Amino acid sequence: MELTSAFILHQRPYRETSSLVDALTRDHGRVSLVARGLRQTKKRSSPIQIFQPLWLSWYGHGDLVTLSQIEKDEPGYRLLGNASLCGLYMNELLVKLLPVHEAEPDIFDAYRQALSSLQQNNNEQITLRLFEKALLSHLGYGLALTVDVESGEGIEDDGIYIYHPDSGPHRVFGQRLQNTVSGRSLRHLEQETGFDELSLKEIKHMMRSVINYYLGGRPLHSRQLFAGLNQFNTKTN
Repeated sequence: MELTSAFILHQRPYRETSSLVDALTRDHGRVSLVARGLRQTKKRSSPIQIFQPLWLSWYGHGDLVTLSQIEKDEPGYRLLGNASLCGLYMNELLVKLLPVHEAEPDIFDAYRQALSSLQQNNNEQITLRLFEKALLSHLGYGLALTVDVESGEGIEDDGIYIYHPDSGPHRVFGQRLQNTVSGRSLRHLEQETGFDELSLKEIKHMMRSVINYYLGGRPLHSRQLFAGLNQFNTKTN
């Protein structure tokens, strides 16, 4: 494969001097590569950096191919503080949810748009929720946000719902249960506008449940980084 647009999602040591690299490409989806001799290159001079638009070439067959050429495309996205952790979270989602060698240009574009939003210091929670929504949709797991899956009735703003990851929202009555979501919050997510602190909080819990369902119990290490940072900030404030 000759020079296709890509981002590095993750890399880890392989043998003495090489690395195993997970990349997101626009035309070939997620690709796993062996980068031979990479660890002999000084870190600052290596073009293999996360959030950096690249051109990649490789050769070989099967799920693991060999990196043959790498070039920088344009300046990388500069994510600082929490924005960097958000980027790592998106990378980990892509590594764990995307199949290999299946073209997903819409996911590539959604990822790039999310990086741009994080670099511009836009609301991080909104950026993540919209990226999660787009990712699930393009993987064939689109969210049902407009109709109660059991009654068939439209979602009402003042209604309280439990969201079942494999089907959608189901209205509940009486005492409000933990991890429920209002119809108002579902509307915000459907329309991708109007978010406020309450709706973002409810949507975050709902999306975590949905993401966990499709991860099949696999943990996300980036969430541990978020938790550690929040704990540190609590102690220092």
